[in-house]
Formats: sequence, structure tokens, C-alpha cells
Amino acid sequence: MENREDNLEQWVEGRLAALQPPSDWQPDAARAYTALRPFDKRMKRLRRKRFAVAAAFAAACLAALLVKAPKAYCAGPGCANQSVPQPAPPGNFKQSGAPDAPLTCEIYSDYECPACANAFRDVLPLLILNFVQTGKVRLVHRDFPMSQHPYARLAARYANAAGMLGEYDAAVAQLFRTQAAWSANGEIDAQLAPMLPPAAMQQIRQLVNSDSALDDGIAADISQGREDKIVSTPTFVIVSNGHREKIPPGSSYELLKGYLDELLKAR
Repeated sequence: MENREDNLEQWVEGRLAALQPPSDWQPDAARAYTALRPFDKRMKRLRRKRFAVAAAFAAACLAALLVKAPKAYCAGPGCANQSVPQPAPPGNFKQSGAPDAPLTCEIYSDYECPACANAFRDVLPLLILNFVQTGKVRLVHRDFPMSQHPYARLAARYANAAGMLGEYDAAVAQLFRTQAAWSANGEIDAQLAPMLPPAAMQQIRQLVNSDSALDDGIAADISQGREDKIVSTPTFVIVSNGHREKIPPGSSYELLKGYLDELLKAR
């Protein structure tokens, strides 16, 4: 055991001795500095590049914040004469799918209608997946609030105001998801607020309270619905080569799919 420890100690001393410089070695600072100068230059160039990249990234972030920041509006008591902000709508938010799709599927819907909520949950996802996203069908939502539903028109106003701010899909999903709650008391705002950005929600309230264009859009859908002889919701109308065909209300996805497949085969 002692022999093993002696050998280990000798090995350590030998390794340490190998690290000692020769007895005639003298430090040469000038030579060392000359050898380090290229390395120092490379490190300076690297630091400058990193600084430039960081500065460019910070500038891009600042620009994005300035572009996406919501416009300020007056909300105090002395702002009665101030105009409501009018953001530009992101295209036609009530339409989805390829504009040149061979078929158009229009759905007349009432946000307070339980059958419409069922269609939104059970039929539309499959329709969108198999026909809209594949370029076969363009989907159009039409507001058709029924007279027996007191809050349906207000819900449509909220959805369309959200659409003007790029939040249409989120608002529609939340309206149908919480239908049982707000249809009992009309508290639509309370159901939408947790799901939408606060700044957008503030502008939506402003638009709902004062923008008559929201009613104009609903009125246009109702007018088209009367031409299509819509009497209940949800009702699908398929447009092919300019011909409008009404599908029986409450149709299942399987029935709708079969009809669309037949029309596409005949083209």
C-alpha cells in the first residue's frame, strides 16, 4: 500500500516538474503582445458584429411595436364629440377560402340559435377541413338574427366589430361557446372580454355603441336571406355557376358533403 502511494507521489511530482519553465527562460512581453494582436483584432471585429446584430434586432422590435400599437382614442367625459376610431377591415372577414373556388357555401346563422351553435361545432370544422382548405369551396357567413332571439342582432354587431379589428374568428367561437350564458341576460361583452385583447375590446365597444355600418351589413345579409326564402337557421345555400340552391335546415355534414361532392363531379 505504501509502495503504491510512493509511486503516486513520484508521478505527481514528475508532472509538476514538467510544467516548470527552463532555468534560462525569460519572459518576452513584446513578443507575447505581438502574438496576441491578431487574436485581439478578431475579438474586436466579433464584438462589433454582435453589437450591430443586437442593434438591428432592437430596431426591428421597436418598429413592430409602433406598427401594432393600437391608436389612442378619447374615452373621458369630455370626449363626446370625438369620432370613433375606424380601423380598416382585414379584407372580408366573413368569407374564407379561395376566391376562385368552384363552389360557394353560404351559411345563414343566428348567434342565439342552439342549432347554429351545434352546426358551428359539428359541421363547420369538417366542411372547412375537407372543402374550404382544399380550395373546393369558398365559405361565407351571413347574419340572420331571428325575431324570437332578443340578443342575436347585438351579438352579430359584436362579431362584426371584432372582425373589423381582425378578431372575427375568435369572437364567433366565443359567442357560440358561451351562448347559454349571454342569451340568458344579454351580457355579451362580459363573455367576449376575457378572450380578446383589452385594447381591441375597447375599440369593439366603441364600434358597437356608435357605428351604424354594423347594422348595414346585417341588413344586407337579411335582405339576401329573404330572396333565398330563409325561414330558419342554420341554413346552407350552395352557389354553383350562379345558381343558388338551398339545403334543408339542420342538414348533417354527411348530407352536405354528398351534395357538394356531386356538384364538384358534375363540373
